Amino acid sequence: MRHHQKGAEPQVLTENKNEWQAAYLADKGNATARYRYRHPEIKNSLLTETGHKCIYCESKIGHNTPGDVEHKAPSSLYEYLHFDWTNLTIACTECNRRKGAYDTVSDPFLDPYLPDIEARIAHHGPVVVSAAGDVGAEIGVRRLELDRGRNDLMERKVEKIVEINHLKNRIIQCGNPILRELLEADLNRRCQIDQEFSGMVRSLI
Repeated sequence: MRHHQKGAEPQVLTENKNEWQAAYLADKGNATARYRYRHPEIKNSLLTETGHKCIYCESKIGHNTPGDVEHKAPSSLYEYLHFDWTNLTIACTECNRRKGAYDTVSDPFLDPYLPDIEARIAHHGPVVVSAAGDVGAEIGVRRLELDRGRNDLMERKVEKIVEINHLKNRIIQCGNPILRELLEADLNRRCQIDQEFSGMVRSLI
């Protein structure tokens, strides 16, 4: 989990959010009115600001895992935030399902848009743990199951660890300064915020 900056509100949302909100509140059962926050311009803006990754587990969002537009504070409890730009982000389907309608306004949780997020968690191999005594971080980690289970996620993170360790060993053993510089640049690139599991990768190096 990395700290992300909120991007500029997309024009389509700025121009339509009041009308969309009124239509949603007038007929909450209307799927068209309810899901207008999935507009391609909105989703693309969210993907850009999160590096095309799940905001919580850092899995890459792609064709096989299209990702869900996520309400940080559940709109089922906070209807006035249904089309609020600061309340929208991107999560993988698995994280979105596990978080569900958890009340992040009244109860502690993890918010990757707050600057202290990376100090609130630690990476132990593929497992994410909360900082000692941080109840909100522990609730977030446990609810999202970043500390256990989720076999597919853990397997992909282990594959990434093997890949990074192999690259590190190549750098250590490399006798050619030009190749070594290229390998180090590759390793540094994998720590960038838009790279999959970059929080874990940074902890490895």
